[in-house]
Amino acid sequence: MKKLIYILVIFFSVDLSAQVNYSDFITSGEATSYKKQAVRERPVIAYPYLREADVKFSRRVIRCIDSRQKMNKQLEWPRMPLRRVLYESLVKGDLVAYKNDSLLPFYNTEDFQRRGGSEIIVFYPTDPEDPTIGVDSPVNVPFDYEKIKKYWILEDWIFDYKHSVFKPRILALAPIFAPSYGGAPSRDQPLCWINMDQLRPLLAGTEMFNRYNDAARLSYDDFFQMRIFDSYIIYESNVFDNKISEFTEYQDDGVASLLKSDEIKNDLFIFEHDLWQY
Repeated sequence: MKKLIYILVIFFSVDLSAQVNYSDFITSGEATSYKKQAVRERPVIAYPYLREADVKFSRRVIRCIDSRQKMNKQLEWPRMPLRRVLYESLVKGDLVAYKNDSLLPFYNTEDFQRRGGSEIIVFYPTDPEDPTIGVDSPVNVPFDYEKIKKYWILEDWIFDYKHSVFKPRILALAPIFAPSYGGAPSRDQPLCWINMDQLRPLLAGTEMFNRYNDAARLSYDDFFQMRIFDSYIIYESNVFDNKISEFTEYQDDGVASLLKSDEIKNDLFIFEHDLWQY
């Protein structure tokens, strides 16, 4: 009788193990020794409610995050790069691609798929006996999202009088590319703008590499909300609505632009420091 019970226990244990869905042990294109679902099930932590009457100071800035910098290399993790996550969701229509940082006009899916593409001239021979005779015809080349190396984030630095905090809130994110005209690359410009409130659920459920511990993977939402990136300021709200590089004294002078960026960053630090008494 004991032998029969032992055999039945072995049979059912083997049968249950055979029903395991091994696809659950593959996350972000890599095999794992256990089912990883903490990031995929992580909810978005909402901001605390903010009344206009509690905002005693606000300053809008745009920062540039360059994924080629060492501190930002996580954005280019080959298994799940941010540029692929964003572009595929935009092409599918899961995210709205806005034309500018006002987040009002937007591209429809067809217009966005043509956005960033280029047109090349291809020679087609028309005479089978003489390959030098033919016609030039334009051909559209679709956009390659691998060209995205930078991201702009639009944020408001807000002093919340009620909670006594001076913190930024990211409003929008823009992947950046440099279009080419006649084979010559032009200045960086946004491929589109994405509303951060719409984007956060996608970021919160997408894993990114943690250089310190593989068992504690971060999400892309953690990366932005915890501000573990390196960046520099390219815009501060001003009466002309110009970026730093668009002012005459900073045009074609990258060093002066970076010094101005550090000056703005320092001004925000000093403002926060002067709020408190020690």
